[in-house]
Amino acid sequence: MQQRLAIAQALIMKPRVLLLDEPFGALDPGIRKDMHALLLELWRETRLTVFMVTHDLSEGFSLGTRLLVFDKVRLDPHAPGAYGARITYDIPLNSDRRATRAAVDALPVQLAGTLRIA
Repeated sequence: MQQRLAIAQALIMKPRVLLLDEPFGALDPGIRKDMHALLLELWRETRLTVFMVTHDLSEGFSLGTRLLVFDKVRLDPHAPGAYGARITYDIPLNSDRRATRAAVDALPVQLAGTLRIA
């Protein structure tokens, strides 16, 4: 209920961009599924740009149109002042399942092993 209220409050001002940071992480599976459906319905109706941060790659693949995978910055002698994370994979998601499958296959085993793409 709190997640729905928070999303409703954010949408009152009719934003063009919505940022969701782990919005469904603490929800049980049934409510999470309902919230996924609600978010997809809102996106289809409003064409709102949504940036969603998640650690659940399956959630990203099922809800997203583009998936950016970040990784920790390694020590780089050419960029001694670098900090934070960098995009290591940029995967456009569309109806071409072969392209999506190829992108998943290119992910490191520890990431790709958690995904099931039909």
